[in-house]
Amino acid sequence: MSRVKLNLVSGSIQEREVITSFKYNDVKYVIFDGESTGSMGLPIILVCKEVLGKVVGITDAEEWKNTKECLKKIISGEKVEYASVSSELKADDIYYRQLTLPVTSFDALKSSYVTPGEVEAPQSAVDNTPVFEQIAPEDITNSDMSSINPVSADSFSAANETEYQEPQSSDIPFDISNMNLNPVQAEPAVDAPVPQEEAVAVQEASTDNYSVIKEKFMNAASQLFDDIYNEINHND
Repeated sequence: MSRVKLNLVSGSIQEREVITSFKYNDVKYVIFDGESTGSMGLPIILVCKEVLGKVVGITDAEEWKNTKECLKKIISGEKVEYASVSSELKADDIYYRQLTLPVTSFDALKSSYVTPGEVEAPQSAVDNTPVFEQIAPEDITNSDMSSINPVSADSFSAANETEYQEPQSSDIPFDISNMNLNPVQAEPAVDAPVPQEEAVAVQEASTDNYSVIKEKFMNAASQLFDDIYNEINHND
């Protein structure tokens, strides 16, 4: 692969290895080797486009989506219009967006690149599904990053949202909305019912003592009558 000298607007100079370059809608896109790996150890590529001899970043969301679709086609073995890249170019200070690729997809992207005029070597079919993970460059501004959408592990489309699952009955939280939260008044004490055997025994006991109680009552009444009678006669 050829290396390109990049003269940044700030005066800095970088050298980058070209991974691939292709045309889409009359625009030339250049992919450089980031020469580093992401958080998961996957190789990083730098995606940009060339405009009038200067490489610049891709800020339009639709263009960014189409660019990733082209990369997907290349990795999958489809034909695209490849383009050559000059050995020296001007560049914006922020001239790329970063993407990570599985190692097999990274290798397929490199091996598929054939510059115009070269004889294309036969390529073996690549059966892996390309996986792109968005990595934000440290020098990209927040406004630039707002247009970068993460890419799913299965395709270049936006990450699949987790499908909503209806809660199972066992998972429904306890609902206290219909509960009576008023203080519970103490119920008056109720004597426990007397067992049948005890009730019979009490009844029998009451019958046996009836005559005794009657006799005591009559004696008390007689005594009271005598006291009243004597008191009246004494007063006379």
